[in-house]
Amino acid sequence: MRIAILTTKLSGGGAEFVARVWAEWLAAHGHDTRIITTSPTDETRLPGGARVRPLGATGHARLVRALRRELIREPADALVAVQSYPNLLALAATVRLANRPAVLISERNITSREGEPPTRGERLKLLAAQRFYRRADVVVAISHPVAAELIGAYGVLRSRLVIVPNPAGQRSEVRARHRQQPSPFDPEAPLNLVLPMRLVPQKRAPLAVAAAAILRAQGVDARLVCFGQGPGLDELEQAARAAEVPLSIPGWTSDWVADTPANAIAVLPSYREGFGNVLVEAALGGIPSVAVSNSYGVADALVPTISGELALAGTPEDLAAAILRARSASIGRVDEWARRFSSDNSGALLLRAIEKATRRTSRTGPRPRPTVMVSAVGQFDNVGDTVLRRGFLDHLRTLGPLRVYVGDKSDDYISGLGLQQGDIAVRNGAQWRRAVSRQLLAGRGIYAFDTGETEAQAPFARRYLKLAPLLAINRLRGGFAVQLGTGVRESTPWRRPIAAVLRVCTMVTWRDDMSRRIMGIGSVTPDWAFALGSDDELLTDDARPRPFLAIAVRQGLSHAARDKPTAEWIATVRRLADTLGLEPVVLAQIERDGPLADELAERLGCTAITWVDDNHARQEERLRSVYRDSAIILTDRLHAAVIGATEGAVPVALTTGPLDKVTRTLEGANIVGTSVPRALPSYDEALSVMTDALSRRSEIMRAVGHARTVLNDLTAALRTRTHG
Repeated sequence: MRIAILTTKLSGGGAEFVARVWAEWLAAHGHDTRIITTSPTDETRLPGGARVRPLGATGHARLVRALRRELIREPADALVAVQSYPNLLALAATVRLANRPAVLISERNITSREGEPPTRGERLKLLAAQRFYRRADVVVAISHPVAAELIGAYGVLRSRLVIVPNPAGQRSEVRARHRQQPSPFDPEAPLNLVLPMRLVPQKRAPLAVAAAAILRAQGVDARLVCFGQGPGLDELEQAARAAEVPLSIPGWTSDWVADTPANAIAVLPSYREGFGNVLVEAALGGIPSVAVSNSYGVADALVPTISGELALAGTPEDLAAAILRARSASIGRVDEWARRFSSDNSGALLLRAIEKATRRTSRTGPRPRPTVMVSAVGQFDNVGDTVLRRGFLDHLRTLGPLRVYVGDKSDDYISGLGLQQGDIAVRNGAQWRRAVSRQLLAGRGIYAFDTGETEAQAPFARRYLKLAPLLAINRLRGGFAVQLGTGVRESTPWRRPIAAVLRVCTMVTWRDDMSRRIMGIGSVTPDWAFALGSDDELLTDDARPRPFLAIAVRQGLSHAARDKPTAEWIATVRRLADTLGLEPVVLAQIERDGPLADELAERLGCTAITWVDDNHARQEERLRSVYRDSAIILTDRLHAAVIGATEGAVPVALTTGPLDKVTRTLEGANIVGTSVPRALPSYDEALSVMTDALSRRSEIMRAVGHARTVLNDLTAALRTRTHG
């Protein structure tokens, strides 16, 4: 079984020790085990063969993403988290994760605090645990009191709760098999009260000083030996000096039992313990111990009159009385009882808990793929608008079932979108808005803004701002929103509110660098129309005959006037075609370009390919069939250039300047140096650019192939972010 154990680090405390022992045991028993740490470590492999993988990130969000990437990079059958913070990381990182492992969380302590005001971070962690612990497949408790708190305070179902004893005896197991019965206490020798613990408020170390002072007043030479460090060290030393109690501080060691002097009793005066590893370690080492009866988990780790004594309450007098009882009692052998806390027993019980969790996840089955909601509304007579959206939809479909808003577009327009069985087309605007609101408020699925061209103008900004609250709620609840491969015409002050809304999105990309610089957010990826077209074999076939010079020119409109090509322009194009040995052919990329295409074809003495009906799919195929036989596509239509390039024609842009959208979008796909002024004022300049572009045909076709790779990588990255 592939098992990952998540912990903060490999040493420094009881929980870290347990995580390490579990990992070593599982690896030694044939499981593919790795231990993932949130802190840096130089170790790469543990003695049992378990691998070590530090996440290499800081900050809560980065750690969640790093853990998610780790589980995607190397899937696991089960993820076992040890301690509160790793528990929350594990639950957050596996939300909507494809191939999600069974998630087991392990709580090690009692969270109820007396006299210890929690910090803000601790309060937030507690609130998160109360909300999310119940989502784990199995919850592992260290002791019965911890289990009771998990049920009562966290709402964990009893059916998902198991108690796995700590492998607390692992460090003493070998020595315990060879030790003799503990020797009787020597009443003439000093009584060493051992404090094997971290010096923090919950441990109440000064209480042991007060108990020792009482014993000394009764004629017992009680002395303190502290195997620990922590923020309470100064307080302990001051208390010992004030009470005139001898105190030595060897500090924490890997095996404090071996370093304990003779005539010793382990004292644990804590007011709360999830378990009390040191009590079991002491018993296995033949050292009696004393703890406070009302400190929760110690009742699982100490057997009164057998391995030690329980003080009635947490007062110096009660603690001193328990110490005297422990010194005078005949502490019995504990080997059979302590076997419960062996690494073998703890590891075997953990494995059973893992198997229980994996059975549960196998019953629930794989999670359904998230629904992708996307708008695909473009110009009714523009093949380029349906081509780029079809490329976008084809990639989104790999993430989940599509629900596509098409509005009032005709079936002829929709034919170009390439909708497939299972896709749901939505025409009613009110119905679409309700569906979007429901999905975003629920934090389910993926919302994709329309691709293509957008404008930083007031109507567009208002549309983004209306969505902003829904997008924020969607992100907080674990949903996803993207805007990918969009272009912006020009910079206006309205870009600022649009950019602010886009910061809530999971991923934002632009089809050209100018758009990215205008908006100040996201990265650059090629236009989605590059995703379609002929395969690389056809694109790189230099032996394929390409007799045509394809020409596609924009028709001027009342709101976007364009000068009609002059006689000089016609003569230059005719001369270029003759010089290059190509036959011109004029195409109408958009239906409204048809009259101009017919006119130019007549003036050039060549054929025009215009629309025979309104069907986008049929017109697209007519255009592509010409581009597949063209050496060059000369155009001021962006998607004539892109579609032509994806069929093997070298794109040469007729531009109005360096910031023309055709030029900058081609550059977004690393196709550079293929633009000429739209008016073609210089035959020599145009011929030089076209000749150079043809000589670089292989380079340009490689750029087309690379653009497709970038788009595939973008989709894979989005899949990783959304559901692995």
